[in-house]
Amino acid sequence: MQNSLKTQILNKAFELLSKYPLCDNCLGRCFARLSLGHTNEERGKAIKLLLLMEIDRLIKEHEIEDISKLKEIFYNIGPLAISLYQNYFSDNFQYRPCYICDNKINEYKEKFEKKALEKLEKGKTFVLGVKLSEELKKKEENFVIENQLFYYESIKNEIKREVGKNLLKRGFTPDFDNPQVEIVYDIENDTVIEFVRNYKYLAFYNRLARGIPISAWASKTGESLENILNTKITAPYSEFTEFRIIDDYPLIIENISEKEFHAKDFHILVTSKVSGKELSTIYTIRPTKRLYRVTIYSEQEVKDGIRIYGNLYDIFVEAKDSKELLAKLEGLTVISIDVISTYGRGELLADTYIKSDST
Repeated sequence: MQNSLKTQILNKAFELLSKYPLCDNCLGRCFARLSLGHTNEERGKAIKLLLLMEIDRLIKEHEIEDISKLKEIFYNIGPLAISLYQNYFSDNFQYRPCYICDNKINEYKEKFEKKALEKLEKGKTFVLGVKLSEELKKKEENFVIENQLFYYESIKNEIKREVGKNLLKRGFTPDFDNPQVEIVYDIENDTVIEFVRNYKYLAFYNRLARGIPISAWASKTGESLENILNTKITAPYSEFTEFRIIDDYPLIIENISEKEFHAKDFHILVTSKVSGKELSTIYTIRPTKRLYRVTIYSEQEVKDGIRIYGNLYDIFVEAKDSKELLAKLEGLTVISIDVISTYGRGELLADTYIKSDST
């Protein structure tokens, strides 16, 4: 019988259905990498129909001596074979569940889509995942290896793809590279787990007013850059809240979509996504020294100071950090402090990322 079949696909389908009952989806998935643009269900049904037509031809041309040997094939093909079975046999047709999915693959898809819709928010990009039971995972792996299925697609991929297509039609946006949310369907427990992916971006900021801290925990009034942007922010190094920052200071911001923008009294330029060693290195960077412009009040003329009005002078002070600066300013009447520039690795960090981002 098998040698009489005309194509390799029919030969392989006959071989599989001689051993396993397979639904349309699971049979079609054995040839998923052939004839792109069709669903696995369409492939499986087409293969079964062609196989039934070929079997019927072989029977009619008396090329099969004992047709009772075909019963197993008919049973394993499933409901599509009932009419032809009843044409040649008088006993009742046997209904068998699919060897791979137990005839539940469409149920899995429907449940996954319904549960995903409960989790997803419009405007957030997503990626889907499927967790198989250990039993199903092992069964599928052995099935593929034992039958040498070179064109096979995993049941996980089929479920993810079909559910993803339906969600796309409903207005949700998939993003396989940088999704904001990952939705994973656990088949065994019939649950959906939502993972919010947090991506970290290196940004540079200027603080143009005084009194607004970066971190929410440092705010006495509840106003902070974290609260303004509604995301988590960390600073490799910073200054006292009362200092304006004219130089480009680094920030690590989670899940920011804008490129360059103003937030309250901050100007922010987002340069690139960072992770791993790159992120760890950024956190270790500190300026060698910093240049501060300090406005002071003095009734005596200030040597090397720039009079800006009456008894107000600007002086420029180099210091390792804010603590060293305040020690140098001890005894002076300080009105305000601005960070003008930094030197060393801090300056190199800004130059490297801002220049590479602008090219």
